[in-house]
Amino acid sequence: MYQLITVAQQRKMPWKNGKGSTAEITIAPAGSTLARLDFDYRLSSAPIKEAGPFSPFPGYARILLPISGAGFVLNGHPYATFEAAHFSGDDETHCALLKKEVTDLGLIYDATKLDANVRALTLPFSLPLTLEPAHTYLVTLLEGSLKVAEHDLAKGDTLVVSAQESIMLECSKKATIAFFTLRQRQ
Repeated sequence: MYQLITVAQQRKMPWKNGKGSTAEITIAPAGSTLARLDFDYRLSSAPIKEAGPFSPFPGYARILLPISGAGFVLNGHPYATFEAAHFSGDDETHCALLKKEVTDLGLIYDATKLDANVRALTLPFSLPLTLEPAHTYLVTLLEGSLKVAEHDLAKGDTLVVSAQESIMLECSKKATIAFFTLRQRQ
């Protein structure tokens, strides 16, 4: 099953701490909300314009991937563009910018239900991938052009892929993607 979420479909909303805004790309299961903290996972993207604390998300794990700008420092550890930061939503987290504004792609997930990971991939050519049908995959196009199944992705679009044994990532020229894997815990 495929679900394409275009940039125009993403829901804009203020940060929990009120110091910025984010584009909520997807939240699952359907009907869950950030305010109620009743979701299994939530993918969003936001510009970080200044140093400051992150909002806490008790009981959740987080992955933050800088996708533009020079990167950031979380609690003293630097992360370059396309280098994923994994941390607990329970932790007090402070962010400083390496240079100017950074845009991130962030996954918040219930680690009691899911294991999650992300890789930033630059594809110089089309690539077939073997998948685990029980897993959910989130494919966000960061640069270039990409087609998956019958879906043409524009920059910033995300494709949610589930119950598939394989996919073909088709690109006519170089494309960079964020590829998230979500696996149900046993």
